[in-house]
Amino acid sequence: MKNRMYRIGYDLVSRRELLDRLELRECLLVEHKRITTGPSEWEQDTPPEQERHTILVRYQSKPNEWLTFTGLYEILSREPIPWVDLPIEYHLFGVELIPGNIRRDKAPQARIPARTKLQVAAIRGETVFVTVPGHPSRKYEMSLFHARFARDFPTELELKVQVFAFPPRPDIFVDWLLEEGRKRGIVTLPTGERVERSAFQVWDQLRSEAGISVSAALLAIKQALLVLDRAGLETEFPNHNQEVSDLSSMTDAERDAFYSYHMVKAAISSVAALLTHDPKDPLQDLLLMDIMLEQQMKRRREN
Repeated sequence: MKNRMYRIGYDLVSRRELLDRLELRECLLVEHKRITTGPSEWEQDTPPEQERHTILVRYQSKPNEWLTFTGLYEILSREPIPWVDLPIEYHLFGVELIPGNIRRDKAPQARIPARTKLQVAAIRGETVFVTVPGHPSRKYEMSLFHARFARDFPTELELKVQVFAFPPRPDIFVDWLLEEGRKRGIVTLPTGERVERSAFQVWDQLRSEAGISVSAALLAIKQALLVLDRAGLETEFPNHNQEVSDLSSMTDAERDAFYSYHMVKAAISSVAALLTHDPKDPLQDLLLMDIMLEQQMKRRREN
């Protein structure tokens, strides 16, 4: 992956060097923006000491922050971000993961891909007992101190919404979209198993099935939920059954949730075929810019 360079003052710096110059440790740079003050031809003549930049950094142990700094690498302000607070249900690959059935001679080794989500079976005292989804025989233990939970590492979809939601924007639909994404419900899998999922998790699965980017998916989800909101549906998305032919036995809430799921699914499918937008919405302008940049990068990789 190509290391992106940022122009700060007269210097071109990488992400790592930018964090070093700002004396930021143990964090990850997610986004960089230059605060514009006038026409582009004026910005080129702006002296470095008057430049203003903002960056979004993510910490593992502390709240994530927006930082405003000058072209001289002097931090002017720090604003913590109120991240989506999901309940503890998933557990990411930790630094000291050991087999739970360690007494067996041929215990499975803890060779799990770094981004695999492990299901928490129990937390007793200072020990976390985890299993691999779909492989009930693979059981592991981990110290609670080494555990990194999914609520500390939001998904790409949640992260993108949070980026657009903060700093506060005049677009009222961003907070509403976040509120819809936090809703939880019981989802019936094709195997008949009933599991609890958040709307963000269901949307992310639909996005990956359609093969579209996060920005394009957010655009589709937002439009679908707007239509549902104007229709007056009070949904507890995604409380639905995926394969239901007879809706007569369902309650009104279940029926509304069923339609909301399929409306979002249809919107994502249509955006996958043809990207549409509402030019009056400032959020959609930003999302469309992201989509165009992603498409350019995808074409360059293919060529």
